[in-house]
Amino acid sequence: MSDTSSANSVIADPAPQINDAPSTVVDLLRGLLNFETGQWQTKAIVRELNGEDEEFIASASSKKELSYAEYMSILLSRAVISIGDIEIEGNAYLVDQLMIGDRDLLFLGTIKATYGRARELEVTCGSCDGTNFITLELDEDFKVTKSKNDLHKPMEVTLRDGSVVKLNYPTGADSLFVAKKGKTTAEQNTLMLARCSVWDNGTQPQDLEVWAKALNLGDRSKLVKSLTTDPPGPKMGEVKTQCGVCNEELTLLMDWVSLLFG
Repeated sequence: MSDTSSANSVIADPAPQINDAPSTVVDLLRGLLNFETGQWQTKAIVRELNGEDEEFIASASSKKELSYAEYMSILLSRAVISIGDIEIEGNAYLVDQLMIGDRDLLFLGTIKATYGRARELEVTCGSCDGTNFITLELDEDFKVTKSKNDLHKPMEVTLRDGSVVKLNYPTGADSLFVAKKGKTTAEQNTLMLARCSVWDNGTQPQDLEVWAKALNLGDRSKLVKSLTTDPPGPKMGEVKTQCGVCNEELTLLMDWVSLLFG
């Protein structure tokens, strides 16, 4: 659970808190397929980030407006050392082949490697302007959702006419493609369905985007929800705690970037 203390309380109690450094090993949910061995690699190694990494990421961000997916790819290409027996240095494109939930796990693992299992943030209360130091317990506050299905096989979704569509969860590459090409949510849904659909030999439509556009709205909605409702991976969102000065509830809207650099 998150813990809050006012600035005055922290000053009055100068005893340092020891934040044990966690393992830099991250257990992935789906992992990366080694095509040479046919084995799925699910144990990744990450490292802590330093000032050189911060400068590199800031420089990349200043050159153009990065999408969230691009930002994640740049950061993970520096933070991830290996996935199974596959070295990432010189093969940075491999982080884009990971399922989005696995990328989020690597991001969370990088935060733990950099700060430890607890992350302290300074937050100003909107009610009283009091300064609070919020301690987030990374293992507790960002629970990992696991899938009931075998993530190494496509999920199957039955449409209104009884036909079955097979889908893989989106990868980083899918997210990058959709962010660049899709201008509206509807266009992004079409692109994501086209990229995530899996077809048996001889059954794939000639144009997957045309197929996705031709789906009736009910079937499209069902397929999109299958990809986006409680996807596997760590959950990022609201963290609720209490102001240590006025006792009013504090709600923090977190994302991975603010958790790392905030």
